[in-house]
This record gives sequence, structure tokens and C-alpha cells, in this order.
Amino acid sequence: MIYFVRHGQTDWNLIAKLQGRVDNELNQTGINQAYALKDKLKKLKFDVVYCSPMKRARQTCEIIIDYKCDIFYDDRIIERDFGEFEGFKKTDFDYEGIWNSLKKQTFIKAETVLNFEKRIFSLLDEINSKYKEKNILIVSHGGVVTIITCFFNGKPQNGDYLQFLVNTGDVQIFEN
Repeated sequence: MIYFVRHGQTDWNLIAKLQGRVDNELNQTGINQAYALKDKLKKLKFDVVYCSPMKRARQTCEIIIDYKCDIFYDDRIIERDFGEFEGFKKTDFDYEGIWNSLKKQTFIKAETVLNFEKRIFSLLDEINSKYKEKNILIVSHGGVVTIITCFFNGKPQNGDYLQFLVNTGDVQIFEN
């Protein structure tokens, strides 16, 4: 099984600012969410853990995993590069539009949703080939879980990847 954990809350999550590549730390709510996740997952032992190298994901992972386990910090599960939209509030531009693959938008610096998808799919292909029938934990970001959901459940017919977004501190489970 693959257990996906979205990192705990940051101050930017609280005010709906895009923080893709901004390396923010967890706030107190986020730390509490990570401890709640630890309690929720305490009966599970993971064979391998993949984690985004960004602070908010690493902090969440380090709270959850307090036993000896291989942890791979992998750049492929860093949050989407929002380029020119980094630090904007989601209400300041067409946030829904940048998450819809049918809109065919072009960006100055931001990573397209399809390029983001290719990056994450490459890791999931690797995990599926190496760790079939193992317990895998992935600690990462909201955008990453939208793509992981597409990998296992299919891409959205309407192009809207946001329908798969989960809250900070949430767990999603996928069968590998």
C-alpha cells in the first residue's frame, strides 16, 4: 500500500498563498497535525519512506517516523513550481485555471500541470516496480497528491486536477 501524507499546515496555507517552492516551516497547527498523523499511523511499519526535501514535508515526516527506516528525499515530489504566481493569494489570479489541463495556458516560469505530472509519474513508476506489495509512505505536498490520485485513479475528464486536492495533514491510501 502507498500511504500519502500531505504536510501539516504552514502560515501560508492558512492565508491561501501559493508556496510551491517557498521553503516554509510548519506552524503550530501543522506540528499538531503531524503528531495526530503519527498517532493515526502508529500501528503501521513502512518498508520505505519517500519525502519531499522541503522543510514543511521533512518536519512532518520526522515527527511521523521515529524509528529506523530508509527515508529517500526526492526532488520529484517537491511541490509544483508556480513560477510567477509564487506568493500570490489564490484569489489574486486564475488559480483554478492553472490546475486545468484543458485550458492550455502558457506561463513565463511556472511549471505546467502536465510537466508536473510527468515528474511525479516517473517516481511512482519506479516505486511500483521496486516495491510491489510493500508499505510505502510518501510525505509531500497538496499538488503532488492531486497527481498521485490521477496516477492510480485516472486523469480527470474535465481537466480539473483540483478535485483531488486534500487538506493539510490528511492521509490518502492507494494500492500499489
